[in-house]
Amino acid sequence: MKKLMLFAAAAVFSLTNVNAQETTFGALAGLSIQSLTVDIGGIGSVSDSETGFHIGGFANIGISDQFSVQPEVTYAMAGDFSMISVNAIAKYAVSDEFNVQLGPQIGFAGGDAFDAFDKSTDGDSTSMNLQLAAGVGYDINENIFVQARYGFQLNDHFTGDGDFSWKVNTISLGVGYKFGG
Repeated sequence: MKKLMLFAAAAVFSLTNVNAQETTFGALAGLSIQSLTVDIGGIGSVSDSETGFHIGGFANIGISDQFSVQPEVTYAMAGDFSMISVNAIAKYAVSDEFNVQLGPQIGFAGGDAFDAFDKSTDGDSTSMNLQLAAGVGYDINENIFVQARYGFQLNDHFTGDGDFSWKVNTISLGVGYKFGG
């Protein structure tokens, strides 16, 4: 995990050297909803949601007047489920204040809920949570913004044989602060 965090930090800082005059850094936090769906073959599926929080940091790297890339590192916790994510969100500015967002969110699950699942599957699981995220953002002023994003899990936490699936999709509603703008 430490190597992943160092790699993410190195990637963010190396990208900022490409276009440093159009790069801002910041922090974000907000509401996180983790929606767990367990599908058991011919029996059916069960869904449950937990509400919690997320917090993290980002670099917004300007590519053009309308397009930027926002690498992020976030931590989210909802109930007994937690996730550390490394995100690479492409942002397209529709206007000076409003943007649309799309990109991958690569999370690593943890917490008591994931540990219990891993134990119940005799280790036939992965903590990796690969999501495709889509959302919108609104700049309130030069430094403060709000955003809403939905992450749809593409892979499955269950890696064993059998007709079983365990996925976690996320909704995040947050506020952020840019240092410089």
